[in-house]
Amino acid sequence: MSVSACIIGGGSIGGIIAYYLYKGGLSKIPIYYRSEESYRKILDTRSINIVMPSSSEAYAVPVEPRLSSIPWDECDFIFNTVKAYDVESTIELMKRLSRKDTVIVMLQNGFGSYELVSERIQEAKIAVGVAYIGAERLDASTIKYNGGKTVIAGCPGKPCHELSPIATVLTRGGMDFRITSNVEYYRWLKLALNCVVNPLTALTRQRNKVVLSKNAEELVEIILDEFIQVARKHGYEFDKTYLKNYVYKNIELTRENMSSMLQDLLRGRKTEIDYINGFIARELGSPGLNYFITRLIHLIEGAGDEGKG
Repeated sequence: MSVSACIIGGGSIGGIIAYYLYKGGLSKIPIYYRSEESYRKILDTRSINIVMPSSSEAYAVPVEPRLSSIPWDECDFIFNTVKAYDVESTIELMKRLSRKDTVIVMLQNGFGSYELVSERIQEAKIAVGVAYIGAERLDASTIKYNGGKTVIAGCPGKPCHELSPIATVLTRGGMDFRITSNVEYYRWLKLALNCVVNPLTALTRQRNKVVLSKNAEELVEIILDEFIQVARKHGYEFDKTYLKNYVYKNIELTRENMSSMLQDLLRGRKTEIDYINGFIARELGSPGLNYFITRLIHLIEGAGDEGKG
């Protein structure tokens, strides 16, 4: 059975998804770009370049660039890889690309994106993907792949057998794509990792390995303490020793990666802090470390806003 897949967002994760879809046998992969500049650059070659781990060699992936303002396709599967704060602006696009049997896979960090889309889109089945992939977008058409190939996906609260056809394609392409009936647990687990890695690398302007330093240890402890309190409110119990081992193991595997939050700050862009540490701070209900981390990231985001307001 042939399947079609569209990608919304041509950033680092979108590019890696396209790479595995192509390796799995899909020859026509539409990628929707909000930026007309990015769209036109990729239109020239109709391909993106993936610079492979530990190599300067680039792998060319044929794609079909699209402008988000002009939906062309009907998609069996839609991978939405835009930043969490941009999800709302893609809702009408997702509706236009969907049929009744379309499955949308949301691949944002933190909490809030899936909830928004599942409330606003009834025409398709909404799934969540938890990605363990390290990558950096070097320019509009070039993505540096820093390792990791696991995506754990499912539909919160219900089975998601509809993901099986695209899982077959991605697995054939070399991705470790797993379907689970308990994706909510993995969302919480990934949130613990993001709460630690993203802000600490962003605030220090360092790659992931900075979190392994002795000076970061107390910060990691407090962030995870607050995470555990919030997870418990939602019915999830996490052992702190297990969480620390999980966080450090994943950092070891991606020690040379540049977190998405650090990439955003270096490019002068908004971050997903409100969906990660900000979510923990709001749920905690009283100012703690996650609250002050969130405020510090917002301070950096607005560093060029002197005199406004």
